Amino acid sequence: MKSIVTGALFALASLPALAEDFTLAAGAGYKRPLAEAVAAFAAAGHGEVGQIYGNMGQVIGQARESGKIDIVCGDQKVLDKAEGLSITRFVPLGKGKLVVAWRKGLTLSAPESLADAAITRIGIPDEKSAIYGRAGRQYLDRAGLADSVADRLLTVATVPQVTAYLGSAEIDVGLMNLTDALGAGEKIGGWLLVDPGLYDPIIISCGMMDEKVAAGFAAFLETPEARAIMERHGL
Repeated sequence: MKSIVTGALFALASLPALAEDFTLAAGAGYKRPLAEAVAAFAAAGHGEVGQIYGNMGQVIGQARESGKIDIVCGDQKVLDKAEGLSITRFVPLGKGKLVVAWRKGLTLSAPESLADAAITRIGIPDEKSAIYGRAGRQYLDRAGLADSVADRLLTVATVPQVTAYLGSAEIDVGLMNLTDALGAGEKIGGWLLVDPGLYDPIIISCGMMDEKVAAGFAAFLETPEARAIMERHGL
């Protein structure tokens, strides 16, 4: 399988050199399930899939400007409203779930415990480019916690950066998606699901930009095998 790019995306000029059968771009928080799905697709004898991951602002910009991306995956509401994307249809992957996670050495009894005085730094993805940044802000507002934690918030670009900071104990608590929390495993101390009524519903889908070349993968995403992968990763 060809290399996976995380964080900074390919420069537009480098895309033609990829030479995969088609290219998928997605929010960085869904690298684990999508990479596993791509690996299963390739193992079944299908073509290779180029993979690009980053924050959704980067992903949408790349999909719009490059003309080299065939599938773009992330929050369906965001993709549906994005200007300049010619998406023919969506293939749902599942519902995104917000969690409060913490570093090793800590234990939280409830998500709202992130407001305790002992918690000094709280990581949150950028709400302008990451759906879990928006969901995290909604949770803090609707739970009445926003003012009490405002001076302890550390905003980063993507969910995986929150996870990395938890793993290195640079922050005490992070707001992220269940998928990344599950993927972090023993690198973090633990996590708790946030009440889904405290943030807007998140439907994670793949939008088909060119179904002619990606039809096989689109069909694969709707199989029981692919659904099992998504469910295992918290979708």
